[in-house]
Amino acid sequence: MQESSKIKKSIILSGLVGTGGMFIAKLIGIVYAIPFSSILGSDVYMGIYGQAYNIYSYVLSVFTAGFPFAIATLVARYTVLKDAHTVLLIRKIAFVALALMGFAGMLLMFGLSGVLAPLMVAQSSDVMARSLQILSLAIFFVPVLSALRGFYQGRKEMEQYAFSQAFEQVFRVGFLLSISCLFVYVLGLERKWALYVSVLSTSVAAIAAIAQFLAFDKRKKQEIVLESQTQKKTGISQNKIAKEMFILAIPYMISAIFGYSQQIFNAILLPTGLHLHQYDEATISTIISATNYVGVKITAIPMILAPGFTAAIIPHITEALTRKDWAKTRKNVVDCINVVLTIGIPVSFCIFLYAGPINYTLFYTGNLDMSSYVLAWLSIEGFLGTISPVTTNLMMALGLKRTSLRRMMISTIIKGVLMVPLTAIFGFAGSVLTSIVGDGYLILFNLKEVRSVYQIRFHKTLQIVSRLLLVIASMFIVCTLLNWIGLNGVDGSKWIAFIKMAFNGLLTLGVGVAVACFMHLPQAVFHIRIHLPRRKGA
Repeated sequence: MQESSKIKKSIILSGLVGTGGMFIAKLIGIVYAIPFSSILGSDVYMGIYGQAYNIYSYVLSVFTAGFPFAIATLVARYTVLKDAHTVLLIRKIAFVALALMGFAGMLLMFGLSGVLAPLMVAQSSDVMARSLQILSLAIFFVPVLSALRGFYQGRKEMEQYAFSQAFEQVFRVGFLLSISCLFVYVLGLERKWALYVSVLSTSVAAIAAIAQFLAFDKRKKQEIVLESQTQKKTGISQNKIAKEMFILAIPYMISAIFGYSQQIFNAILLPTGLHLHQYDEATISTIISATNYVGVKITAIPMILAPGFTAAIIPHITEALTRKDWAKTRKNVVDCINVVLTIGIPVSFCIFLYAGPINYTLFYTGNLDMSSYVLAWLSIEGFLGTISPVTTNLMMALGLKRTSLRRMMISTIIKGVLMVPLTAIFGFAGSVLTSIVGDGYLILFNLKEVRSVYQIRFHKTLQIVSRLLLVIASMFIVCTLLNWIGLNGVDGSKWIAFIKMAFNGLLTLGVGVAVACFMHLPQAVFHIRIHLPRRKGA
């Protein structure tokens, strides 16, 4: 109980717990993707899988992104104000609103599947359309799950928030692999049926996760009900709460339209630019597969920091602002950015270092050099996709919505306008250059405004970044030396190559951690106090 209280009071612990659950979920996602790529056995099907999920993620984000954050904000606010009546009312409205939004999103995605499929793939457009139609079912179930997560995010129940993420992924992977193997290896069906099972698994897992969360909710809801029975003041009216929820949600929904546009660009604009660069069809299939399947899985590792810490940002900063505790607000902002950078930079750099071994040992690919080249460039996008949403949600939580949304729109326009021409000129690297320009603009100007409005000084952040540069420089040197003596992980048996990659990675990571500890990074970022034993007689 005491440990749970510590987590609720600390934005760092809350963020790390939320991220921990997502990390486990994403790790499971990477592990299952290894055998599943062999089950699919095709760059084309792997590309369809990734592109279909890009469209799904975008539609889901547009229709639901604002509500979990709005729910968490309102729950956190009225919990601080000790208004249990209103907290229960928020819960009721949240379920209805997200169920309706999810149903609308499901109909839209199902209806547009036939139009989008030919734009996304040159071959197997019927398979793409069917995959989108099956995946549209999840657009209804996942928002209902998001309503529960948003509610308990506001209550700072980050352990359940994290457990739910992991539980959903475990159930999804178990269903996906078992039924895919049954269809392909036992029943001898075409491999496209494994693809259909994979997209159906999202809905099945969401239903299972809803059932698990309702069991938790049954216990926790009773505490709030008891509080409401002893409450003397009158709660807020239903219409006022619904209006307040939509007012809070709309900016987040608008931010989702722009913020998740990269998924649409990768699904539609990227293939256009690749054709203009005059890649052949086989190479384009490899790039699409490496971007939307392998790239999405691997870059998700650093990018889970964004939703993990976003989940923590909302209740903690809302509480500090409600209490008008400006010192705590500033501390929360700096702590959040420092932790995200400290974890995000080294992890993204590791993806760059091990792009070749990752593709060689873990995934199916018809062109190792191109797949490795793509993943190396995507490591940059992984980092930008980590820090950019965090700065945006900080702006939202701090009440700077208008300028944040304007910058997101400009960033999206920059990327949309530049993607095709830069990809046509520079090949796949051009698509990442557009993100560097667009997201770089967004990140820098968001932090500049936060510093100006709240008088937040980022000198400590700059010191931490300078130390991180030394950490990754030491990692690069060690990794290069190990590659030079033959521990490169890109030749011979895949099992031997994997062992080489693991050995190389552990040594490189160990040196990085040692350098970080030598420069006192853990103490500075995580506020860890290391007590060294005193010498006798001291």
